[in-house]
Amino acid sequence: MGAVKDMYMDEAENIINVTATKLVGGDISEDDALEILDNNLEILSMLGFENKYDALAVVYQITDQIYKEGL
Repeated sequence: MGAVKDMYMDEAENIINVTATKLVGGDISEDDALEILDNNLEILSMLGFENKYDALAVVYQITDQIYKEGL
């Protein structure tokens, strides 16, 4: 069971990172990001997110990091 949980946690992290990257790149809007997060909430709950807005807060933290690294 541990391997399956690890797989879902990796997938959840990937969803967050890809969503942040696409948001920074202008490929998606904030509404698109919320829809992606909402559609993947079951997987994201593996990282402890209770709703799409909790996940969006982390997406924004990552976007801040991306901007700072780009400077």
